[in-house]
Amino acid sequence: MDIIKARNDLLLGKTIYDMNLRVVDYGRVSTDKDEQVNSLENQINYFNDFIKGVKKWKHVNSYVDEGLSGTEVRKREQFLKMIEDAKNGKIDLILTKEVSRFARNTIDSIKYTQLLLSYGVIVFFITDNINTIYKDSEFRLTLMASMAQDEVRKLSERVKFGIKRSIKDGKVGGGGLYGYLKHNSKLTIIEDEAKVVKMIFKMYSSENYGLKRIGEVLAKRNIFTRKGKVFSDTSLKKMIKNPRYKGFYTANLSEVEDYKTHKRIYKDKKEWIIYKDNKGFIPAIVSEKLWKKANEVLEKNSKKNKSIFENRMYTSKIICYEHNIPFIRSASGKRKNNPVWQCNNYLRHGLKGCITPRLFEKDLNVIFNKIIKNKIKKYKNLKEEIINDYKVIINKVELMSNNLEEKIKQLDTIKEKLLDLLLNKIINESEYKEKNNKIKKELEIISNNKINNCINLNKIDKEIKRLLIVENNIKDYFNIFVNKIIVSKINNNRNNIRLRIVFNYEDDDMIIDINNKVSLDKIPVIQGL
Repeated sequence: MDIIKARNDLLLGKTIYDMNLRVVDYGRVSTDKDEQVNSLENQINYFNDFIKGVKKWKHVNSYVDEGLSGTEVRKREQFLKMIEDAKNGKIDLILTKEVSRFARNTIDSIKYTQLLLSYGVIVFFITDNINTIYKDSEFRLTLMASMAQDEVRKLSERVKFGIKRSIKDGKVGGGGLYGYLKHNSKLTIIEDEAKVVKMIFKMYSSENYGLKRIGEVLAKRNIFTRKGKVFSDTSLKKMIKNPRYKGFYTANLSEVEDYKTHKRIYKDKKEWIIYKDNKGFIPAIVSEKLWKKANEVLEKNSKKNKSIFENRMYTSKIICYEHNIPFIRSASGKRKNNPVWQCNNYLRHGLKGCITPRLFEKDLNVIFNKIIKNKIKKYKNLKEEIINDYKVIINKVELMSNNLEEKIKQLDTIKEKLLDLLLNKIINESEYKEKNNKIKKELEIISNNKINNCINLNKIDKEIKRLLIVENNIKDYFNIFVNKIIVSKINNNRNNIRLRIVFNYEDDDMIIDINNKVSLDKIPVIQGL
């Protein structure tokens, strides 16, 4: 689809229903429970009827992911296949129920809808009334995706609460620990694997073998993980750090740092719950002495290899004008407290490789804070418009709820008649149970639909206000607005820098000229801001 032509047609009074489009639908359920599968089947049937009802649309395909979490797109095969088909020009329009079914991560939602637009494909989120053919869709999408993301956060908190309860009860948590078999919250040793564990601790504590080398040695001896893979540095490091191998009860050693990425981090040792097990629930594989020695070596090596955190907001966004390749962040040594972004060729070969100016990260932060704040101002006017849109949706939902109430009454009447038939021996007990269970399931589905159709305007209003605080959402907004930053020098002088900022969904680029020797805080006006 030609997005620009389609947007011009909309300005002339057309709608997407007047366009000849190749349409697909996407659905996802995060569990394989019957009610979820039924919900998915209902979605598919709804989409089929919806698309058939538009004469100019052609239904090309349906993409369905079952029993998968929405937080990680890479695990959703059908979703990725849909993106590939879009790239190959097979799709014009994607229909999906709501933002939370498409992705439960704000960045992924924005990233993939932008990517699809670049392929000439629009996405219509039916329940949320968001269509990416309209330019204000990014803001609305951010709002709904952020709310969906908050649902995942709440789920994560409930899981953490469950873990805390297990710790309080003294249950052995976790699973799949190499060397052990877990049953009824108790560990028993798997002798063959325990021999490998002892070998790893001895090799590492001798300081003659690094983690990578140990993995290589084990692979040569045909010793692999339970999944048949080479022992990685990360898996070996976790093994060596785990006190359970010396027969200690442990809990609260790590947690998921970010519910969006599922990244797990080790906590500070002061927060660990750890004590020697005297009940035989966690038998030791290695001695306390060997465990301690291996961890001393690990701590010493970790201090040597400690890396500095990278700010990835600008990664792949800053482009060298001379070589058309990305800038790389430099934050080591003297740059530890004042990171700079430089052309990759400069990092490798110095001035012989590239003479394009470098950029100080603190200056970039000043520039883009100002740019994004200016851009957000115009979106503040959309607040009332968005609220009004949701009032329309609420009216539709109320009408739907009334229909559901009527359906509930009908099913209750049928249940009463079934009971009469049973009491009058017109049907037997087996027939009664079968029919009654079907009615129960239908009532559960209706009840779930009623809950899912609740929209809280106060919540939406608060969410909009929160999203309009730029400082709290700078990375999200940067990804929404900024496509790339092209860096060049002015008059062949590396201290005089020109930034050409290319925005998403906007025709006009922004040109900013700065002097690398003058702090931006001391410049009263920056061209373009």
